[in-house]
Amino acid sequence: MPSSNDLSWIKQLSQKLQEAFGKRLLFVGLQGSRARGEHTPQSDIDAVVVLDALTLEDLQTYKNILNQMPLQDKACGFISGAEELKNWPKQELFQFKKDTLDIYGQLEPLLPEITRQEAFYAMQTGAGAIYHILCHSYLHGNIKEALPGVCKTAFFVLQAQYYLKTGLYVPTKAKLLPLLSSKEQGFIQVCLNGGEINNPQELFEHLLSWSGHILRDSSLL
Repeated sequence: MPSSNDLSWIKQLSQKLQEAFGKRLLFVGLQGSRARGEHTPQSDIDAVVVLDALTLEDLQTYKNILNQMPLQDKACGFISGAEELKNWPKQELFQFKKDTLDIYGQLEPLLPEITRQEAFYAMQTGAGAIYHILCHSYLHGNIKEALPGVCKTAFFVLQAQYYLKTGLYVPTKAKLLPLLSSKEQGFIQVCLNGGEINNPQELFEHLLSWSGHILRDSSLL
């Protein structure tokens, strides 16, 4: 659950948006690490804002509001018009829906129907991103520098995978950790340890094998 400070911040933002947009404002939410109660002082504040339609003028108005907010340098997130959101690629909306805390209005009626298939493709998309980053970093970059971000993505893949296996969506790393295999726990532990990695080569090999297996396996579809 979010802290009282984060709830106060997003409710203050919501009030300012209601004053600026009136009935055109359909939804305000909080997502990401602050919604899950897993944030650090450096974490972004991920706000979700949906208007009836979105114009350049609306973006400027929203920008002006954010510039008046405390912690404006942490403000981040998503803004959209209603029709754009309704037609968004569905696999990207699986965790978007599950990870967003309603503050003003309700998100679910604004989304298309999201099925098990969307969860599968969310898992596959995340695994593909991991596989690509690992190969690219090995050939052209620094695997140790890439691994913390890869492990963060692995958390979302594991969320979707566990949902496909059990029908349960586990919202936080701490709650998901004991439900995983020892190798998978290692991916999450990197996130919980602030990116600290004891054996980068071993972690790299585990992640490459794991993500490749997910890409080859269609049994959960």
